[in-house]
Order: sequence, then structure tokens, then C-alpha cells
Amino acid sequence: MRKGLVVLLTFLVLAGCRPVSIWFAQPEGPAEYQLGWQDGCDSGLSAQGSYLYRAIYGFKKRPEMGENDLYKQGWNEGFTYCRFALASDQSN
Repeated sequence: MRKGLVVLLTFLVLAGCRPVSIWFAQPEGPAEYQLGWQDGCDSGLSAQGSYLYRAIYGFKKRPEMGENDLYKQGWNEGFTYCRFALASDQSN
């Protein structure tokens, strides 16, 4: 019971690191696009954020998806959206 509570609290703390403006931002589209968007979003948070953001999210770009145009488009859009959403939240 105690271990489950610790895991739940850890999850809530890490989930709280994402800016509120992107909690519910889930793009529509094919699976490749969504995967690219998520990887790009994590990379954008890492690029814009503090040391903690870099440690949690890091740079993600899957080499096996390098030729997939949907993945690349999703990655670019996710990176831009999340980077600027974090910058906007940090300036408030």
C-alpha cells in the first residue's frame, strides 16, 4: 500500500512538470504523426526548459522514422507548440 502511494505521488509530481496549456493537447492524425508530435513536444520542453526539464524529457527523435514525412511533420509541430507553450507559461 505504501509503495503504491509513493509511485502515485511520484507520477503526480512528474505530470505536474508539463505546462497546463499542453496537458490536453493531443493531435489528431495517423499514429506516425502522433508519435512524432509527442517526441517533438518532449524535445521542445527539454530545449526550452530548465535542467529538470532536460533531465525528464530529453531530446527524442527516432532514427528509424527518419524517412517518414508524417513523423517529421508531427515532430516539428510538437516541438514548436510545446516549446512556445512552456515559454509562455514561464513568462507569466
